[in-house]
Amino acid sequence: MLDFIFRKNYSDNLSKSIKNIFGFRPRNIFLYELAFLHKNAKVEKNGHEISNERLEFLGDAVIDLIVAAYLFKKFPFANEGDLTEMRSRIVSRNSLGKIAEKLGIGKLLVKHRNSTNGVSSIDSGNAFEAFLGAVYLDKGFDFAKNLLVSFIFARRIDIDSIIHTETNFKSRLIEYCQREHKTLEFVVVDKVDYGRKRQYIIEATIDGVGQSKGVDFSVKGAEQQASEKALEALHQNVEI
Repeated sequence: MLDFIFRKNYSDNLSKSIKNIFGFRPRNIFLYELAFLHKNAKVEKNGHEISNERLEFLGDAVIDLIVAAYLFKKFPFANEGDLTEMRSRIVSRNSLGKIAEKLGIGKLLVKHRNSTNGVSSIDSGNAFEAFLGAVYLDKGFDFAKNLLVSFIFARRIDIDSIIHTETNFKSRLIEYCQREHKTLEFVVVDKVDYGRKRQYIIEATIDGVGQSKGVDFSVKGAEQQASEKALEALHQNVEI
């Protein structure tokens, strides 16, 4: 057990970091300690292993609702399909990871001291969801909404670039391969279980040659990541 996580100096430092990054001080600091606690830290409290997974589950739903309401108001004439596509771009694993990295969420995440893996974009994105779950429980929905929309979206990231960014990289890669009469395949290289979740590592191959790999908690997400990387590499040599 990592006892230092629950020491006062850690709590004070975390509270200061949240104030510096997000402009507010937590009321219930334990919620935020939990939000930034990775499962591999192997922390127990009252005989039960704890991590940020439950808060991540809650935060995912909170972000979904906030983003849906935000887009509903921002684009009053957009149809349901367009709103759904824009929301999926914002709440995708890739986008949340980039937002979290820009905010510096990864620096707050606690992993096991012997962990050989650094903080990945996925780790940061998951912690960001857990953080919003903590904010919701600690401060309420309206506070969480204002934090995400009025502070993060309005001041810290370019939300419009995310909304209008092309995300269907797999379709573009398929179109390229069909045009050039090449064979495209997506191969599952590995599967890694994280508690109730399974992470997929998928490689995009063109004419049997590996081009790039994607990692996500869904096959579709991993294929999109692999496709995006493959397109970036191909773009150096050909016009896509």
